[in-house]
Amino acid sequence: MIHFIKRTFTLHKIKHLIIGETIGKFFAFLIGVWSTRLFTYHVLERKSIHNLFGLLHRNEITVHRTPHWVELLFAAFIGFLMMELFYYAFQFVNHKWIWRKTLRLYITLKWKFKKEN
Repeated sequence: MIHFIKRTFTLHKIKHLIIGETIGKFFAFLIGVWSTRLFTYHVLERKSIHNLFGLLHRNEITVHRTPHWVELLFAAFIGFLMMELFYYAFQFVNHKWIWRKTLRLYITLKWKFKKEN
């Protein structure tokens, strides 16, 4: 059992899991926040009874074009898609790197064995 745990939870596997998940979730968060900005805009407050003579500064008001739950749903959906996209892209690059290293090793060994014969 201990041999299985040592073989399964290696430092290399844990490092790639943490890096892949962190990058994916970070970009998903950024894109989710950006997507909520698509549905809102900011305007300055017009003159009102609170600021009758214009002595105080104008407040910035956020205007939502859609209901709040639609914004959250859209942000979660887009964030999830981006998280999966970055995770698979990270895995693809990682596997490409492994195949490239293996191909170089194969060519080097083939060249050395050919040279000896």
